[in-house]
Amino acid sequence: MKASFKALLIGLLGAIVLVYMLIVVNFQSLLDPFIIITALPAALAGIVWMLFLTHTTVSVPALTGGDHVYGCGDCEQRAGGQFARERMNAGDNAFEAAMQAGFTRLRPVLMTALAMIIGMIPMALGWGMAGSRMRRWDGR
Repeated sequence: MKASFKALLIGLLGAIVLVYMLIVVNFQSLLDPFIIITALPAALAGIVWMLFLTHTTVSVPALTGGDHVYGCGDCEQRAGGQFARERMNAGDNAFEAAMQAGFTRLRPVLMTALAMIIGMIPMALGWGMAGSRMRRWDGR
């Protein structure tokens, strides 16, 4: 377990660095990606809160789900930030650009989140090969 957690932590830190560098290239700015990355700890707070509410221990499937949440959140923040930046370049002020980005990106964000939630249900409930509570080969 220690080796698994250590590998997941290294993978998470590597992913954060790589995603930050990718967003820097995408936005051609060092500040916008920093803002996006600093918003991700709120997702960690939600993950910890749900683990507490469901009495679930921190495990490899839980950390894998956390990685999915970070990926989904980062992707949606990048798309919303890009849209808001385009609106600001078109002449809108920051508030109007943020509001338009929020309204325009709401449907894709909900669709992506719903697809992720549906895809993670088998692992969260321990069903099949993706679950952590698999049955033995003799059915017990």
